[in-house]
Amino acid sequence: MLSVIYVSVADPKLATDDIMALVCDAQRTNARDELTGALIYNGQNFMQLLEGPVAKTEACLARIRADRRHNGLIEIRRRRITEREFADFSMLYSPLFRDHDADLSRLAARGALDPQDERLMTNFLALGRHGGAG
Repeated sequence: MLSVIYVSVADPKLATDDIMALVCDAQRTNARDELTGALIYNGQNFMQLLEGPVAKTEACLARIRADRRHNGLIEIRRRRITEREFADFSMLYSPLFRDHDADLSRLAARGALDPQDERLMTNFLALGRHGGAG
């Protein structure tokens, strides 16, 4: 299996209804394709973890890259896995993940993880264990 975390810059015209439609579509598609993951959004940037069978994960990433609701997609972590971090969620979306807005914006602008991002990543990955509390 493959696990990928990316950040991107959201289209500034996206409304709350657009985000909820995106999440619902991802949940439906991911369930069909045996993918799991999580998405956070700070009003400017997305960060998503996507995990599952390699071919299906790559196909989903290709669709995500072509999606005009965001741009500037940068993978910040890619690795082979044997165990899922979000096994219980076709696509967990946490609007409560708000304490890291500045961190997410900085990460998206820089496009690479550094030691400053440890708390952001730890709390993001903890969403899978806590079901969305952020």
